[in-house]
Amino acid sequence: MELTELIKDYIATELLSSIELDFLEGELWETTQHISEINTVIIAPKNICKKLDLDEKSCWQLCCAAVLDSSRPLNNGQKRVDDFIKLINRYEISYL
Repeated sequence: MELTELIKDYIATELLSSIELDFLEGELWETTQHISEINTVIIAPKNICKKLDLDEKSCWQLCCAAVLDSSRPLNNGQKRVDDFIKLINRYEISYL
């Protein structure tokens, strides 16, 4: 499995299996745990960002967070997208 392919699949079908969602959660968790080691993130295609109601220059990790927020919302109402944006800003991560 690959993060970008799963997000593309979600955009096409709006469906992912629990195993696929577990994979995305694991990828996002891993990224947040090592965020201080990341210098840059890759921007996702505009059509994907738009479909997920994100800024058109959002990274794949934000897209992942948006898919998870939509498919598997957190119980406390917190948004993974908001949390990840805060991390990007805090660690001054650049977009490619």
